[in-house]
Amino acid sequence: MAEKNWEYGIEKVLINEDQIKERVKALGKEITDFYKDKDEELIVVCLLKGSVIFFADLCREIRLPIKMDFMTVSSYGNSTESSRDVKIIKDLEEDIR
Repeated sequence: MAEKNWEYGIEKVLINEDQIKERVKALGKEITDFYKDKDEELIVVCLLKGSVIFFADLCREIRLPIKMDFMTVSSYGNSTESSRDVKIIKDLEEDIR
């Protein structure tokens, strides 16, 4: 069985892994600082499925109690081009008002 290499076909790295980690850490600190004195509960929303890894990394850097919620939308259907008609497949469970 051939080994799968996720880097196959990548010609140039625009933003390297360390730069991404540094930025995610900075975003987590910025969110923490902004919401640390707020009375409202912080609900963090992930748009599935493409952002789940980023979302998990970011949530680990937020130094506050948070609630996570998830949403799935589609504008592609079975195509590779967007129809621009966004359909909600899975809506939020938390009240974000």
